[in-house]
Amino acid sequence: MTAPFESEVRFLIDDVEAFRRRIATLGGRVRFEYAFSDHYYRPPGGAWDPRTRALRVREHHRPQQSSEVLLTWIDLVQISGLSFKRSRFATGKVRLYAGTADECRAVADGLGYEPWLVVRKKAGLFYEIPEVGELVAEQVDGIGWMCELEVEGQNPRAAAEAILRRLEALGVSADAVIPEPLAALVAAHLRPEGRKVYFCGSIRGGRSLQPLYASIVAFLEQRGYDVLTSHVAAPDVLAPYPPAGATDVPGKMPAPGGTGLAQEQREGANAAAIYERDMRWLAECDLVIAEVSLPSLGVGVEAATAQHLGKPIICLCRADVALSAMIEGNPGLRVLRYQDESELMALLSHELGGTRAQTRATSG
Repeated sequence: MTAPFESEVRFLIDDVEAFRRRIATLGGRVRFEYAFSDHYYRPPGGAWDPRTRALRVREHHRPQQSSEVLLTWIDLVQISGLSFKRSRFATGKVRLYAGTADECRAVADGLGYEPWLVVRKKAGLFYEIPEVGELVAEQVDGIGWMCELEVEGQNPRAAAEAILRRLEALGVSADAVIPEPLAALVAAHLRPEGRKVYFCGSIRGGRSLQPLYASIVAFLEQRGYDVLTSHVAAPDVLAPYPPAGATDVPGKMPAPGGTGLAQEQREGANAAAIYERDMRWLAECDLVIAEVSLPSLGVGVEAATAQHLGKPIICLCRADVALSAMIEGNPGLRVLRYQDESELMALLSHELGGTRAQTRATSG
């Protein structure tokens, strides 16, 4: 999808099924599907701004076709309250070479560029919508589903108006758009410094919210956060190891020196080791997120310790729970009340980001 002086925006899709239903009500249809990986390169030492220029090798997976070496150079434009990117080239992406993936990488190497990062689009849907135009929905590895709107940009003001019309037809606010190129967005999510999260949830105090814990951890990891305590979300965190020499579990080897300890203890032999490990992680983390709907002595201790260490703390709690005043009345804690998982994710996204790149667009 390339228009003269292509101008485009992206927005995140919170519910892809709702998004598809919205397009169906507009009479849209999928013209074709695709998948590819973009292998980005940059000059040695990163001598350019990745938000404005990119050299990449595009490796097509579906449909299969020649790989390409593509050059893009864009400006970030603001018109009528809308931010979008506009190509400096009339042809949009400039195709420098086509051939096998190895041949294309050799061209990039020959130009003196070094590999930077890979953006994988695991699934792509190219839509045609009557009286709206064309758009794509893409499942980007590590980011999630996104929509891309692209229009002709020879006249930047007309391009802004065209994008705003399409957003309105889709029921998406202009505030939800992401003007930055996808490579810059992916780079920002590759676990940079300052993104270590200590997630708290009830383990021995009750596991009824385990599926929600798993959703929260997946949500964080997809956005590039390093969740130090991801085991809290595991469904088998309290399952004992088989005793030494046990062979009655089909397809599983006996645990070496098995002790029957809960899997929560796989990194330590006893409660003291777990305590020391968790205190170390609390000192190391940059942010604490605690789901406090289920009463838990451990979560309370973790929150108090984190506050003593000066860590920022976000507490998540169901709207119908009578929360302890020691949590809800504590000015050092940020408490987010939610009705359901969808609202929780929207609140958490807003709280973590405060940027367009992390705002979930609603559609449908």
